Amino acid sequence: MDRACTRLDNAVARLEQAFEKRGDVQAPAGAGPDPETVRELDALRDENSKLKTINDTVSDRLENAIGRLRSVIGEP
Repeated sequence: MDRACTRLDNAVARLEQAFEKRGDVQAPAGAGPDPETVRELDALRDENSKLKTINDTVSDRLENAIGRLRSVIGEP
């Protein structure tokens, strides 16, 4: 029984930590967003933007390569 209670306590603690990391925990009234979370979100948005640019570049290059290959083999 003690072991089960300990496991339950540990599981609840892990869930609380996960919620805090995700920002799902309600902040006190009037409190602003956590500055560290804001910085992390900004960094992730920046990375996402860069990855979208890279994806567009790779997509364009692949389209061009496919077009050249089709013209070489005589496909429209």
